[in-house]
Amino acid sequence: MRKVACFVAVLLLAAGCGPKAIKVGSRPFPAARPVFSDASGETVNALPVADGTIRLVFLEFPWCPACDDVWNAMRVAAAPFPPGTVRVHRVLFDRETMLSTAGRREVPPLSPTPLPKGDVPENAGALEVTTLTALPVEFDKEFRVSQGPVLLLLDAEGRVESRWIGFSAGMSRELASGIRKRSRALYPRPPGT
Repeated sequence: MRKVACFVAVLLLAAGCGPKAIKVGSRPFPAARPVFSDASGETVNALPVADGTIRLVFLEFPWCPACDDVWNAMRVAAAPFPPGTVRVHRVLFDRETMLSTAGRREVPPLSPTPLPKGDVPENAGALEVTTLTALPVEFDKEFRVSQGPVLLLLDAEGRVESRWIGFSAGMSRELASGIRKRSRALYPRPPGT
């Protein structure tokens, strides 16, 4: 009986090791080690400094057919708000798994992932987008992400307020509600209204 109790204790201790899930209420960034590279190629462990905007983190994969739907849901959800209210931290993964007769291996994406149509600087209503690239080995060691796409709505302190995995028909409505709730904190109503 004592051996069984020791074995269970070791299993429970080991379960706390390894990558952690990004859950609602958690504060995933800054990470313990660098997990991204920015546009300049510098490795970083955190998102860019909060600039007062409502922050979304979008984990986007090159093989992801639902990613276009998530981009559309973000645009629809952010449309009623003033430009610059919402910033998307787009996290791209520069590796994908290729399955072949020789087996499974990690390879660079077959094609680069451009910004979706509509998110260009000339479009005043477009989402503000900061692109980061996940460092595949380091990101996998730090976080457990087994499905994509993943969209996170962060609160002012960087904690995950809401999380979506995949795409759902009600995503834009739910996201708009989260943005509206957060935008009241950013833009309080004038007295008497």
